[in-house]
Amino acid sequence: MQVKKNLWVLSLVVIISLVSLAADWKVAGDFTFAPFTFSDDKGNLVGYEIDLSKALAKELGVELKLVNAAWSGLIPGLNNGNYDALITAMTITDERKQAVDFSDPYIKVGLVVMTKPNRNDIKSLDDLKGKTLAVQIGATGDLTATDMKGVKKVLRFETAPEAFQAVINGNADAAVMDGPVGRYFMKTTPNKLKIAIPEFTEELYGVVLKKGNKDLAKINAALKKLKDNGTLDSIYNAWFAN
Repeated sequence: MQVKKNLWVLSLVVIISLVSLAADWKVAGDFTFAPFTFSDDKGNLVGYEIDLSKALAKELGVELKLVNAAWSGLIPGLNNGNYDALITAMTITDERKQAVDFSDPYIKVGLVVMTKPNRNDIKSLDDLKGKTLAVQIGATGDLTATDMKGVKKVLRFETAPEAFQAVINGNADAAVMDGPVGRYFMKTTPNKLKIAIPEFTEELYGVVLKKGNKDLAKINAALKKLKDNGTLDSIYNAWFAN
């Protein structure tokens, strides 16, 4: 009798561990960050991380619910329990690790510097001295620009398109932005900006969870499976191969 009871308890523990992820997995992000997360002409959410979120939800066996939120409020909202996770081009940094947990990385990117096409005076980071830079507030472009010595001013915007527009309008000399975002903007809005300085950093993005979230191991296992079966490569190629 005791053996049967122990087996029943063990089975219950296993079942609970398998379903600890909420049936509805609420994933938030800044959905203005093409080509990672954005809306197409028909208002549908699309992008590399939208496809990644869908693949992860399928692997985890949960119903995905996407939530658009301002970049500056993402981590506070996560820690307040408004979302289960963030999948939003967030770079893994030691500073952020003090506030949240990150999954294993799923993509590697780097920062670039973008200017108007007719500018030839910015070719290296030293050329940014005395210049006004546009960034997305709280992003690694913001943190990097803020730490640059000799920069005249850093203009902070809630979204990447606003930062790009500041350069186009002449309010900023250059924008510091994630490379894929800059290249996608150039592809979809030709002849407005150019990459004056190519990738000068190396950054890794991860799924963001509230500190101590026990689902971290499951998400890492799901990411590994998507990597091993080629799904991550397929999603990457769909958005970045060309």
